[in-house]
Parts: sequence; C-alpha cells; structure tokens
Amino acid sequence: MTAGAAETLRLLHMTDVHFFRPRGLKGAFGKRALGLANLYIKGRRHYFDPDRVVPVAVDDALRHSPDLFCHTGDVTALSAPEEFVAARAAFAPLLDSVPSVVVPGNHDVYTRGAERTARMEETFAPFMAGGTWDDDAGRWVGASPLGGGPVPWPSRFRLGFVDVIATNPCRPGLQASGRFAPGAIARAEELVRESRAAGQVVVYMTHYPVLEPEGAVYDHAGHALLDVQQLVESLRRAPPDLLLHGHEHQAFRQTLQGEGRDTLVLGCGTTSAVTSLRPRAAGYFLVELGRDGVRSVRRRVRDPETGAFDDDPDLSDD
Repeated sequence: MTAGAAETLRLLHMTDVHFFRPRGLKGAFGKRALGLANLYIKGRRHYFDPDRVVPVAVDDALRHSPDLFCHTGDVTALSAPEEFVAARAAFAPLLDSVPSVVVPGNHDVYTRGAERTARMEETFAPFMAGGTWDDDAGRWVGASPLGGGPVPWPSRFRLGFVDVIATNPCRPGLQASGRFAPGAIARAEELVRESRAAGQVVVYMTHYPVLEPEGAVYDHAGHALLDVQQLVESLRRAPPDLLLHGHEHQAFRQTLQGEGRDTLVLGCGTTSAVTSLRPRAAGYFLVELGRDGVRSVRRRVRDPETGAFDDDPDLSDD
C-alpha cells in the first residue's frame, strides 16, 4: 500500500494467542504460580495451541493482503522471555512485511519483573511507540523509543488517512483487572479529537473490553478495567470509528453510541484457541476502511475438523 494515495485500507485484527513456554516450578510464586495453576489444573494450556494455530492464521491472513496489522495483546501466557521470542517469530511474516501496531495485554505484564524490565517493549517496541508510516524506510518514523524501554502511552500511528490510537491500561497484580495511568484516558481522547480535526479515520486499540457481547458495559469484578466507566464516557464524547480489543475470549461485534457518531466495537476473542464453539474458536477480523469510515467487516474462523480458516457468516457482513 502507498500510504498517501489509497482510498481504502484493509485492517487485520488478531489477539490473545498466549504463547506458553514451561519453565518448571523455579520462580513460580505469586501471580506466576496462579497462572500455572490456571494453565495446568484448569486445563487452559489445552485450550490454546498457538504453536500450531498461529502460523496457519498468519498464512491465511497474508493471502488477503492486509494493509495494517493490529494485535491487541496477550501474546504470552506468563510474560516469560521465551514466550515473547516465540510470539515475535510466529508473527514475523506479518510484522516484517505489513505496517503493524501491537499493544500489551495483562498477560504480557503478568509479573512486576516483566513490567520493570519492559520485557514486552524489548521485543515489540517498533510496533508500539507510534509514528507515521514511511514506505521507503518500511517502518514507523517520528517517535521513540525504537529499541526497548517504556513506551509513552497512549501513542498514535498514522498510515495514510487512518490514525491508530494505541493504549495500555495493563498492570501486574494478582487479579486480571487493569487501570489507565493518571491522565492517559484524557490524553487518548485529545489524540482522537486531533485526528478527527485532521480529517482522519480513527481506530482505537486497547486490550480490555468496554462492552459485553450483549452490549452492557464490561465490568466483571477482577477481570475488567477498573476505570471502564471513565473510558466509556471518553469514547462517547470523542468517538473513534472503530475500537479493537481482546481479553474476552469470545468474538463479537457491538456498537457504542457516541456524540454525533457511533463506534463499531470488535472483540476478536482469540487467534489460537482450539474448540468447536465457533465464537470461542481461533479467528481474526478483516476490516475494510474507507475515507468515510468502516465499510465492511469479515471474520475468519478456524474449522475444528480441518484446522483451516473459513468465513464466519455470523460476524461477517454480506
């Protein structure tokens, strides 16, 4: 894609693949011990199969020629260094050929050590720090850092007529809840307004859901944003065209009503789950954007019998 000339842009959305690399019981205390119990005792490690599923999903997605790749976090299970390495390698065909934006999930800052050492940023900083896409350089330019270190969230990416506002409310702790840093919601709202004033189509990325699949505000105790009401109010005041999220391992579409326009909300579920339940099966979204906003949505979902990806009529436009 030539960023300045295109009239349409095809966005690819994946999420929550949870690469897992067992490290034994050494160092398995606190949050990591709870995570291991969840993986082994509750059987979550059999629900996700990123090593087998993600390469197939990536290959399938590349056949649809995406112009922009967005990943809404939880590339790892326990934020171990080996898990980040595995995730980076699995997504390399996309990250190395398509303009890409990645935000962390709560599992990517699962421990205080992972947050303190900026483990996610060490691996994915070139796709997190913001900037404007440079076709000649083949990367985002005009923002830093590019080689690790804390990212100044929220960040903004510009690709042609599309601006992506990337946010990070994820924090380590014993629960799976999140909270934005002081002032971060207001700053993201300011970025949305600036992008709107510049005539850009706006995509907002965050790991946590804002709505339930049925449309109510997502406020599950211990599993949701602690400041979700503030985020919803901000999104209603300054609505983006599209909001992408992960965290809830069920794919769905919803609409958030805002002042002057509505926001299409896409919960991608997971791109690595192995199950016969279609809304919870591995899948991803393809979204066609035009200068007038979202034009169409298509979901590709994994067939449990063949392992291939097919169109999901329940979550795709005709």
